[in-house]
Amino acid sequence: MAGLAVFASYSATAAPFVPTDDNFILQTGLPSADPRMREMRALAAGLAKQPDDLSVAMRLAGRQLAMGVAESDPRFVGYAQATLGRWWRDPAASPSLRVLRARVLQAQHNFAAAADDLHAALRGDPDNLQALLVLASVDEVDGNLAEAENSCAEYAKRRPGLIATACTANIASLVGQAAASERVLAGAVTQSPSPDRGEQAWVLVILGEIALRTGDPAANDYLQQAVSLDDRNVYALTTYADYLLDHDRARDVIRLLRGFERIDALDLRLVLAMQAVGDPGFAAARDDLAARFVAARRQHDAVHLRDASRFSREVEQNAPAALEFARQNWATHKAPEDVRLLLAAALACHDPSAAHPAVEWIASSHLEDRRLPPLLAQLGF
Repeated sequence: MAGLAVFASYSATAAPFVPTDDNFILQTGLPSADPRMREMRALAAGLAKQPDDLSVAMRLAGRQLAMGVAESDPRFVGYAQATLGRWWRDPAASPSLRVLRARVLQAQHNFAAAADDLHAALRGDPDNLQALLVLASVDEVDGNLAEAENSCAEYAKRRPGLIATACTANIASLVGQAAASERVLAGAVTQSPSPDRGEQAWVLVILGEIALRTGDPAANDYLQQAVSLDDRNVYALTTYADYLLDHDRARDVIRLLRGFERIDALDLRLVLAMQAVGDPGFAAARDDLAARFVAARRQHDAVHLRDASRFSREVEQNAPAALEFARQNWATHKAPEDVRLLLAAALACHDPSAAHPAVEWIASSHLEDRRLPPLLAQLGF
């Protein structure tokens, strides 16, 4: 998973539903007394009275996008876009509006359009720190690692500190400097911890992901600490659940993720864990998740492709479908998990040629990941 993307853009993890009413908020399964819901309803009411008030619209859209992160609810990304509807294509948009639009576009995995808005924002405001961080995340996911590295460097010039170190270390770890990046970031976490629990959790997950790729057992501690700091952080929970599954700790995954079934990415990990231990509720959970993936495909969803591939391969035992989803995912996603996904899908299909794009990427980017050599060996590389 691309850590910068989650922190910088507050991206949701599924394709957005765009309502016809700009200010309509569907039921979410959250208590109606939830302060976040109350705040959004109040902002929506204010915007209804003053529909030309861009400042209110941006505040509402920002809250909607943040909800998409916190609850991994794809509808809220659509609400954010709809809220900004009358300014969505404004060519004279301010840098702050462009960054907000870019965050929504990134959540929709429309990376090229997001990058265009971010570059325009930086032309108008070269010191816009959020634009630099979001641009680094867009370029990271899209495979433009040199550009991502440049954005992190520009951010670090303007605001040295833990976030700059994490940004730089994250990208450096993907281009042949994994061990050194882990040492630098681990030192920064110890010497300059963030007082913000969410920010510290984000840095710890990045550190945990680097440790996973270097084979450092400390990955467990980093990820466990991240979850303890923010036990509703979908990014942290997903990464730690994957670690536990890789280490045959399915029962720990079930304990970790019970209650998060509404979130597709977490529900997939829960279903995988239930399958591993023979949980009697596995069949029903599997069928429910399968229906959700079918619905996503009907909406031409490009965001669930990684999870759809894994579900097809590991749960449905449908290797051809897994490979097709992995190929589609590879078109726009070049994170280490996407490399691993394509290799695993090619192996399941006994088709080494299908793995060539990932193999070439490993060579050209100098990606270091201890989990990849066994897959490469089985594929004959």
